[in-house]
Amino acid sequence: MPLVITLGALIALVVWPLAAFGGRSAATAVPLGFTCLVFAIVLKPRLGGRLDRALIALLVVVALQLVPLPASIVAFLSPHAAPVRRALSIDGGAPSAFHPLTISASDTGWAWIVTAGATALFWGVRAQFGRGGVRRTVRMVSAVGFAVSLLAIAQAATAGREIYWRFRTEFEGPLPFGPFINRNHFATWAIMALPLCLGYIAARSGARTREPAYASLRRRLAHAIDPRTAWLMAAGMTMLVALLLSLSRSGALALGVSAAATVVLCRHRLDRRRRRRVMGTAAVVVVCGLAWADIPALRGRLAGAQTGVANRVTIWRETIPIVRDFWLTGTGAGTYQRAMFVYQRSTRTVYFNQAHNHYLQVAAEGGLLLAGVVVGVLAVFVRTARDRLASDTSGLFWIRAGAACGLGAVALQSMWETGLVMPANATLAALLAAITIHERPADQRSSSPNADSEPKADRTLAK
Repeated sequence: MPLVITLGALIALVVWPLAAFGGRSAATAVPLGFTCLVFAIVLKPRLGGRLDRALIALLVVVALQLVPLPASIVAFLSPHAAPVRRALSIDGGAPSAFHPLTISASDTGWAWIVTAGATALFWGVRAQFGRGGVRRTVRMVSAVGFAVSLLAIAQAATAGREIYWRFRTEFEGPLPFGPFINRNHFATWAIMALPLCLGYIAARSGARTREPAYASLRRRLAHAIDPRTAWLMAAGMTMLVALLLSLSRSGALALGVSAAATVVLCRHRLDRRRRRRVMGTAAVVVVCGLAWADIPALRGRLAGAQTGVANRVTIWRETIPIVRDFWLTGTGAGTYQRAMFVYQRSTRTVYFNQAHNHYLQVAAEGGLLLAGVVVGVLAVFVRTARDRLASDTSGLFWIRAGAACGLGAVALQSMWETGLVMPANATLAALLAAITIHERPADQRSSSPNADSEPKADRTLAK
């Protein structure tokens, strides 16, 4: 398939769920998952290695929750499933000789297709990036982030509870932000896209020749900030402004911690000239972002952090009984909200539809089996990402580092939120994972640590 068509389809898969309210409805999520599967089949990725085997195991474990089993086996593996299923049924549940392990097959089926779609997208994009297209993809993602952030800022100022100034959200609470009903879910998308954009800027900063000492300041600035770098900086500043205006404490804090850790871990790659350029660019982006942010509102959100902690502690405390009762197989992927219809004991003016801790939610929905596989996937991915970053001596290292920073920020935010359950965020996370660990052919690698080389296909498209 031609590179232009492949990358166009890839960006369409990123924009589609993002524009459709984060992909929160089955009408978007299910077709998206199947489309991602088809996309991966067309690209014909080669599967192998520990990470691919771990991902296949993840899909198998979730699929097993959907398999009808004899009622006696289900009662042995998950003794509380039948009582919960009866409590959720209007007629108490018709007796049956076979039941799946999940308490809701429709919810788990939805979760499986989204997970399978994101996994397939990762495999397909990883294969494509081995042939080229990384830099153009990053530019397109930055452009999407720029546009979505502008939309979010304008909408927050004028639309109230209406998304796109037309679709009103169906429940009270915090105002929607951008195409997302939950502002923290928008923050999840932003803290992945923003470091990727900044990583590309860092990659470009080391590819230029040094200006002579006698050059004027104006000439040096014009040399350092070319038109492409300028619009990338504008995109980064706009995404940061939108992130701060979303008032997502978890997103801003997670991004700050992950960015600081990335700088510390990559400091040995920063020579003096690149350090000045990178830190100068980051300073400009941060200062401009803070200048446009609503500082009083941020201060108020931080002052109310104690209330947020108290609310989350209540949710976590009421989730623990689910983890205890379904410790082996879980209630079924995607069934947290349905399980809380039975297990929630606090005031029911608001039902808990998420655990506000993705790791705890995985334990509740998947039990020891799914949680163990997820831990294995994360461990293998971190090890592979470390090896890829250590072996990459080209300018692409900084794009990898930006992608890794975004994934690290989401991993931190997931201790407080469950943003990755949204298909739009899962799709972007799969893209960042592919950027981080894709393999480049040996003849496309550069031996220069400051090189901004790229595959021939990318160079052609960039002209």
